[in-house]
Amino acid sequence: MSRKRLALRALSAGAALAAVVALSGCSTIMPLFGVGPTPAGQKADPVSEDGESVAVVEPGLQFASVFTDMGSVHPTVDVAEQLELKLDVWTEQKTHDWTPMADKRFSFVIGVYDNRVSAEATFDQKRRVYMSNLTVTAKTTTTSGEVELPYTLNADPLKVTLDPEALRSEQGLGLLITSPKGGFQLESQQIGVLADDTEGLMLDFAMQVSFETSPLSNTYTTQVVHQYVPVAIFSEEESKASTDVTPTPTVTPTPIPQG
Repeated sequence: MSRKRLALRALSAGAALAAVVALSGCSTIMPLFGVGPTPAGQKADPVSEDGESVAVVEPGLQFASVFTDMGSVHPTVDVAEQLELKLDVWTEQKTHDWTPMADKRFSFVIGVYDNRVSAEATFDQKRRVYMSNLTVTAKTTTTSGEVELPYTLNADPLKVTLDPEALRSEQGLGLLITSPKGGFQLESQQIGVLADDTEGLMLDFAMQVSFETSPLSNTYTTQVVHQYVPVAIFSEEESKASTDVTPTPTVTPTPIPQG
């Protein structure tokens, strides 16, 4: 098995904000927010007095972001009963160095887990899920109100996956993303130069997926799943001063787009 395939199952996950959008265009926002274990070298998730995870953002930071504080975020959503889609997004850079002019890069993994059965169950006992299209956009927020789209991706996952052993649907439904045999990974995606007054950006991951109604039924339902990841952008002055700032806990994330 290739290193890339191993990487698809190596990242741990926690609960986070998510949204599911049907192909008819109607959307439902699920206000779940949290963070799970982070990749090596990142800070551990802080915990409040009641035992719940909390986000930590810097005093005065207007664009609250778990990704910015932790260096990663792990939103999940059920696309069907106990059929969990997980998105892991991370950066190996210092997030306080994400300034308008800096080279800003992120990587991500998409996988689905059938929680009706144990992780050790044979693959034939698990519902297959395929991804036929992936669209990722970054939309900025600025003090002037001007909006930029510094990053866009609209691709067939089979054409851009890093996995040389990727499995595809015989019905033309795309790339298999059910764990442990399937998954999607893309690395070092670059966000371009931003306006000087950029406060943050929202990454919108839109995935067209088809999930099996029951194992080996070969009957599928298709829908579009959205996951949103807010990311703060710092001025050069804020980036240089960040080492002197003491984090303050908060449980209020950046609002997620409605619709």
